[in-house]
Amino acid sequence: MNKIIYKKIYNIFEQNDGYAYTRDITGAGIHNIYLNELLEDRKIERIKWGLYRWVGMERAGASSMVDVSLAIPKGVICLQYALAYHNLTTAKPWEISVAISKKDRVIPPDYPPVKLYYFLPRIYNAGIEIIQIGKHRVKIYNREKTICDCMRYRKQIGQDIIKEMMLNYLNYHNRNLELLLKYADICRVTRQIKMYLEVLS
Repeated sequence: MNKIIYKKIYNIFEQNDGYAYTRDITGAGIHNIYLNELLEDRKIERIKWGLYRWVGMERAGASSMVDVSLAIPKGVICLQYALAYHNLTTAKPWEISVAISKKDRVIPPDYPPVKLYYFLPRIYNAGIEIIQIGKHRVKIYNREKTICDCMRYRKQIGQDIIKEMMLNYLNYHNRNLELLLKYADICRVTRQIKMYLEVLS
């Protein structure tokens, strides 16, 4: 690949915080065969078919969330990964938990490791917030909704993490118990949330 084409492709990735779709490359009049060369040289990585990331160009610490957001546009970061993002646990999840509405079906990306959870629409739609990572918008559940989702999956997540989550939340000066109970009702975990609040408060 000559330097001019390399620079053009590099600039496309740079303008998008390290990401590019095949259509971005072909739309600039560059044949997509050059993407295969960059893959072989390990300059880029395939997130899923048609979506690539330039190695080392993405924002440190946030690339996995952007990967998932671009690969699964309707997905919402949830459960233990959202719990870690909100600093409610010291546990480091090895895969990204992603909520999908039960009416939708998606194909997980090649990378990073993702576990899909299909939520009922009323649970899926509640508590979504948008965070900005560079030029990319990422959907994640807010703190209170994340707690209620984790309570729903408490047997899978484990009692130690659930207890740590509730203790950390109660130590937040800006906790919103009214909002927490609202999402608890939507997720049908009001009894469990109230029990932890009574024991730990």
